[in-house]
Amino acid sequence: MAAVASAIWHLLNLPESLPWPKSYAVLGSPIAHSLSPAIHQAAFAAIGWPGGYGRVEVDTAGLGSVVDRLKRIGFSGWNCTAPLKQEMFRLCDRQATTAVQLGAVNTVRHEKGMLEGHNTDGKGWVLALEEAFPVSLRELRVLFLGLGGAGAALARQASWEGCPLLHLANRTTSKALSLAGELEPRSRIEVVPWEDVPLCRAASNADLLVCSLTDEPALLRNPGFLDRLLRPGLFVFDLRYWPAHLPLLQAARTRGALTANGLGMLLYQAALAFELWTGTSAPISIMREAVSASLAPSTAEKGSG
Repeated sequence: MAAVASAIWHLLNLPESLPWPKSYAVLGSPIAHSLSPAIHQAAFAAIGWPGGYGRVEVDTAGLGSVVDRLKRIGFSGWNCTAPLKQEMFRLCDRQATTAVQLGAVNTVRHEKGMLEGHNTDGKGWVLALEEAFPVSLRELRVLFLGLGGAGAALARQASWEGCPLLHLANRTTSKALSLAGELEPRSRIEVVPWEDVPLCRAASNADLLVCSLTDEPALLRNPGFLDRLLRPGLFVFDLRYWPAHLPLLQAARTRGALTANGLGMLLYQAALAFELWTGTSAPISIMREAVSASLAPSTAEKGSG
């Protein structure tokens, strides 16, 4: 079955019958980089769960057809990574509170033709952050750099956690303004222009900087700007987990900030999904070992998943 787990399926080569008694997969595009199969295979083996976990390469346009096939085959559940989480929300028959709060689904449970959508990203991020830093998220003022799918979801999670102040910064200001309008009824929000002075001012009034960008924009390559943005004692969380030495985190550490990458979030969102599927406490130490063993210089960084 190891070969099955390492294969990448597409709509046209999905198996005709269940590859494992309890079958799961991660859906996304691109998907070859995903560490999720290794994490879940190790966890299933640790508890003797008769399950296996594969990969399905699919974009948003093809998601509905793939989901229909997975339902017909009888898959017990699946995860979604970028760029599918909003569309998967719409395809589910029921959305759990976590999915409604974040406006996206990353974990699906399938039972008797009904799809129940959950989101473990938000709570997984909170668990990872509070493990990495000696803090409670609800006490922190947070600056978000980037408000794509992942960044917006975590801003929503921070709002539900009760953070006292959220600074929202995005290269397309309209996206920040739209999210601010959604969050303002329950949170204090500041929309920050994507410019040197406003970003540095916001950082000086934040305890935690969260970066969900998938590239390094010009500002974050400017040493002078980084000198003004970062400071000793600031917590800096980059959602990426590859390359091993992320430029923003390297810059933050040299300026005395405390840093964490996205590996902890990857681990805990997977653990929460595992618990939803199996009803069993996740073997965190085994899953953590699987993450470490899977990382190699050839692993491509595409975010969490």
